[in-house]
Amino acid sequence: MNRSKDERLTDIVMGDAVLQLLKKKGPVTNSALLDKLRLMASVEPDSGRQKALSLAMAEVLNNMQPATQQSMALKDTNNVTHIFRNRDNTGKDTQH
Repeated sequence: MNRSKDERLTDIVMGDAVLQLLKKKGPVTNSALLDKLRLMASVEPDSGRQKALSLAMAEVLNNMQPATQQSMALKDTNNVTHIFRNRDNTGKDTQH
């Protein structure tokens, strides 16, 4: 596992951002993580960490689902996760 210095630093800054979100007991979502990374980048003086923060933001953005493929996950009382996907926004094919 030969990870580059940039990749390791990217993992570190992303981990720092997640830990900060967890400490504030806020939601750990892609958008919350992206906001935290942007905030960290806005005050980071070190150019190496700036680059790592940019790479981390790009990674989060690449993993976010497009609006047309949003899904919602709900857990029931048996701790079973049900995933509902929005496959068609038109509603024309819905039969009730």
